[in-house]
Amino acid sequence: MTLLWTIGLAFAIYCLLTYVFSYWERRGVTQLTPSWLFGNVKNVFFLKASIGEIYCKLYEESTKLPFVGVYVAFRPFLLVNDPALMKNVLIRDFHHFTDRGLRVDERNDPISGNLFMVPNPKWRNLRVNLTPAFTSGKLKAMFPIILDIGDRLLDHIDQHSTEEIDARDLLARFTTDIIASVGFGVEIDSINNTTFFRQIGVKIFEPTFRGGLRWLGMILLPVMNSVLGLKVVDQDVEDFLIDLVRKTIEYRESSGVVRKDIMQLMLQLRNSGSVSAEDQWDIQVSKAAKQLSIEELAAQAFVFFVAGYDTSSTTMSYCLFELARNPEMQKKVQREIKQCTVPCLGKLTYENLHEIKYLECCILETLRKYPALPYLNRECTKDYQIPGTQVEITKGTPLVLPILGVHRDPKYFPEPLRFDPDRFASYDKNDSTKPFFPFGAGPRNCIGMRLGMIQTKLGLAMCLQNYTVSLARPEQRQGELPISATTPLMAPKDGIYVRVQRHHQ
Repeated sequence: MTLLWTIGLAFAIYCLLTYVFSYWERRGVTQLTPSWLFGNVKNVFFLKASIGEIYCKLYEESTKLPFVGVYVAFRPFLLVNDPALMKNVLIRDFHHFTDRGLRVDERNDPISGNLFMVPNPKWRNLRVNLTPAFTSGKLKAMFPIILDIGDRLLDHIDQHSTEEIDARDLLARFTTDIIASVGFGVEIDSINNTTFFRQIGVKIFEPTFRGGLRWLGMILLPVMNSVLGLKVVDQDVEDFLIDLVRKTIEYRESSGVVRKDIMQLMLQLRNSGSVSAEDQWDIQVSKAAKQLSIEELAAQAFVFFVAGYDTSSTTMSYCLFELARNPEMQKKVQREIKQCTVPCLGKLTYENLHEIKYLECCILETLRKYPALPYLNRECTKDYQIPGTQVEITKGTPLVLPILGVHRDPKYFPEPLRFDPDRFASYDKNDSTKPFFPFGAGPRNCIGMRLGMIQTKLGLAMCLQNYTVSLARPEQRQGELPISATTPLMAPKDGIYVRVQRHHQ
């Protein structure tokens, strides 16, 4: 009898799994063959490859298809390969795909209520209200803060110029100081000291089992985080962020201190319901109900911190890596910076930073080859029939757009592993023959992309204006850098180590 029960149970499990893993076939969609426990992303669970690399590999296996069905564990995902269909999802038919499908529980996990994660319609309200905080005028007013932190970076490099420098670590400290200053309104020095802000950045992305589970659940299987009770950040980080925002608000509202940073603009939003579109930074403290709670402000400040901290520093370090391997390109950038520098000041201004076009091409080519977020995820929020087909995507279906795959597809970018900034010398963002999504696209693209570009470009320009950079380790001079499997972002596994030589003025 026991044997019969065992055989019956095994047969029932077999039938159930066969049914689960035939979801796409039953809907008339070609699917890639899954493994029975892990779907098509087995190596993610064993930390053998990053999720971005796996989606890229799945793209390469199915690139002739405009879309293909895949599975993340038992959950069906639609992998969107065709750039035209990607643009439909992100832009033209965005009203069918307004959400990212991430777990948001503002009561028990207040930091999850941030602009990146929240679903519509709260997302739309936040986006409309926060967009004025990132206008050119507002960013220009914040520029001196970034410039001062850049000077601190150069002082640190001078002190360690004879040593091997981990560019990614140092530039992460640089961006940590910037985001702490313009995002939270606090002055710290992570470049020279180990601050709690720096510890937060490391902790969020550190390769621990718990951290791996958190990211896996957040991005791929949100129900898992609910079952395990995993929050966006650990409790001590949550408490620190909320307490810091509370103290900053109380101080500024009681003292009338005005500081030209994002926190000041969020205080405007909290008190008046909107951010001033003009060059107005003061706040009128309202005794009426606040538009945003302290927890909601902390959630937005957190997502600005995460987005600005790792994506910009990773892009800068990859760009330095490629320029170190291509000395003639580095010299061309340095000549351009010299031409654009104000002679009497020896410094860059907000205006002439935008004139350094070749450096911008280098950054864009870096974002092509190493997109900070190597995939985009969306959830179908309203049933959608794929144009030109009989296939209908039902509400609740998750979609993946393999950005790394299309960025490295020789069909669009010949010799995709070759670093060639000239690809972007005359780049037209409307050119459908070169799909390029470094900051996403459409209404839900990266709200802080201009701030990210400014700190990336200024940090690189200041370094290259003063130093020539070479790779310190022979093994990094050839081939491709291995990618970390413990983070959803496109990060080098073992750091990027450089040496610098100061220019003689």
